[in-house]
Order: sequence, then structure tokens, then C-alpha cells
Amino acid sequence: MPKRFILLGLLTVVGITLLAMGWQGGLNHINSKETAGEVIIRPDTKPSGDAVQVQDDKNTKTNETMTKESSGYFEEYRLERERSRSQSIDLQREIINNPKTDAETRKQAQGEIYVMSKNMQRELEVESLIRAKGYKDCVVFLEDKNVTVVVQAKSLGQEDAIKITDLVSRSTGVDQQNIVIIPKM
Repeated sequence: MPKRFILLGLLTVVGITLLAMGWQGGLNHINSKETAGEVIIRPDTKPSGDAVQVQDDKNTKTNETMTKESSGYFEEYRLERERSRSQSIDLQREIINNPKTDAETRKQAQGEIYVMSKNMQRELEVESLIRAKGYKDCVVFLEDKNVTVVVQAKSLGQEDAIKITDLVSRSTGVDQQNIVIIPKM
């Protein structure tokens, strides 16, 4: 029994660490003080010179490579999210199925499984809605009253950010100021 609680504590610490890394942008260290209610991305409105179109096979291949790497990021994130949640749910089920577990702990574990399942459903729904709006890919992380959305895009304009924020807010019931949108290419 104590081993299970130690394992539960260890998994909780690992999960919180992974969430903190994801919240801060992982190894990319994306730090932003702005909230979704403010201007998230400020595009350069001043032209820097004459526009010239250049077609280069090297640039095209680089863009294709970046797109593949970006797609890999989104797939890898989803797999890691699924693995982490599966471990948490399995641990909660062990607590529920253990005959030595008291009723209050069992009820709490059932509640946590319900919350995780509901969050997973909402995340998938929001990801589908964002892709339906024309974005190539995205991942959504829903925790309590905060939502982080990583969208596959080089950059997002204010209009795009507002559109995504509104969609996420309506779908999840989370206030717009608690929604963070991060473009990733």
C-alpha cells in the first residue's frame, strides 16, 4: 500500500513538472506576460522595403522539413499526453479497486477519473473545432480554469487570436483572459 502512494506521489510530481514545462513552452522557453485578452501577437505593420518573390528549391525543402518537424511535435505531444493520462487513470483505478481503500478516497479517485475524462473529451472537441476553422494542426491542454492552445502557424494575427480565444471560451466555459494561444511552426 505505501508503495502505491509513493508511486502516486512520484507520478504526480512528474506530471506537474511536465505540465509546467509545457506551460512555459518546454525547451523553447517561450515566456509571455500577455494574456489572451490583450494583443497576443503584434505583426510588423511597417514595410521594410520592396517585396520580391524568390522561388528557391532549398527554401521549399526547408519549409517542408519544418512542417514535418512541427507535425511531429503535435503528434508527439498527443502521444505523451495520452500516456500520462492513461497512467494517472490506471493509478486511480488501482485505488478504487483496492479493497483496503476507504470510501472517501475511493470517491475522490472516481471524481478525478471523471474530471480527466471530461477534460480529454473537451480537448479533442476544441482541437477538432480549431482544425475545422482552417488551421493545419493544434493541441489543447485544459486544466481547471486555464486553457493552453498551441496552433501550427508561423504567426497569428490579432484577429486569428481573437477567433481562437472565442471558440475555446465558448466550447469550454473558460474565461477569455485564462486562455493562452501559442503559434508554433
